[in-house]
Amino acid sequence: MIKGRGSNRAIATGCLVLTAATAAGQVQPAVETEPVPSSGDAADDAAVWVHPYDPGQSVIIATDKDSGLAVYDLAGNELQFLADGQLNNVDVRYGFPLGGALIDIVAASNRGDNRIAVYRLNTQTRQLEDVSAGGFSVGVNEAYGLCLFHSALSGSYYALVNGTDGDVEQWELFDNGRGLVDAVLVRSFSVGSQTEGMVADDEAGWLYVGEEHVAIWRYGAEPDAGNDRVQVDSTSGGQLTADIEGLTIYYASDGGGYLLASSQGSDEFVVYDRRDGNDYIMTFTVESGGGIDAVTGTDGIDVCNVALGDAFPLGVFVAQDDSNAPENQNFKLVPWPDIAETGSLTVDTTWNPRGTPGDVDGDGVVGILDFLMVLGRWGPCPPETCPADLDGDGVVGILDFLIVLGNWG
Repeated sequence: MIKGRGSNRAIATGCLVLTAATAAGQVQPAVETEPVPSSGDAADDAAVWVHPYDPGQSVIIATDKDSGLAVYDLAGNELQFLADGQLNNVDVRYGFPLGGALIDIVAASNRGDNRIAVYRLNTQTRQLEDVSAGGFSVGVNEAYGLCLFHSALSGSYYALVNGTDGDVEQWELFDNGRGLVDAVLVRSFSVGSQTEGMVADDEAGWLYVGEEHVAIWRYGAEPDAGNDRVQVDSTSGGQLTADIEGLTIYYASDGGGYLLASSQGSDEFVVYDRRDGNDYIMTFTVESGGGIDAVTGTDGIDVCNVALGDAFPLGVFVAQDDSNAPENQNFKLVPWPDIAETGSLTVDTTWNPRGTPGDVDGDGVVGILDFLMVLGRWGPCPPETCPADLDGDGVVGILDFLIVLGNWG
């Protein structure tokens, strides 16, 4: 079933029945990124950043765990590489309050110095800029897996990091008063043995953790959630083959969507229901095609339901590829509908991590009040500090007016 919103970022409203175009459980990549700079087992994790007003300009942020962090466009071209150390896992969230502005925040675990690095994604340049207060040291044994969590209850932002021995720490992120991000430890617990892949469901308040040789566990994501957990699936009699690596969430409307996991030992990806119970749905592989090699031995994954322009108008799935011979490792991009077709999954572009484009007053409806707020702030406006500056160019003008009209309703 395909669901979309008529706008500059989605297909027209309606529902269609998908017909499988490939063999059941098999899809092919449409794009591959340029290889990471480091040789050997270097590429690891990726996160999709959605551009605020031109989704076709969205980027993939990916780690080279031997040397730094790369930014790729949707055609796989490298836009930036930061040689910032052994950055292992990466995640992104929107609307973080910093220095009087709302920024897009990117965090990554640094295995080299056992810290969490924090960046701002500049919406104009599509470049990463360091905004950490020197980075902050964590207490786990080798900062390994990482994810971000934005609480729907408190509005607070958190970075969760784990180590090779299975310990997990939760750090609350905040503005230190000088326009830099600092953090305080608010929770710690042990999964039991080595873990890496983690993902937080911001809407439901869940934290999913992959204990690599054992199981996927579901915890509460709030800092006072304690250590209670539920097993989603296991490597013993379940659908997974060790190692359990990347975890990601496909968000759909009304709490729908999916939890996806990388089953590294079988070169497969496993899909579960996002709702309570996390029932198993299907397994798929990414095979070679169109001159791009197959995806094997995957570490990190990410998925995005948002319509990303002409390149991926119905969303995208990103997977690290262990073998990209004769070149260094890289990341493969698969159109989400190709995956959906193999298991009758939902294709829903209506959920947006930024909220509704054009919704200046934040009431969930784009209408006359948003139109008036744009007119009332017409003219120069400091970038990212003015809600009416929808395109982030520092001026409230005709483009912002058109964004409101294009998303009316």
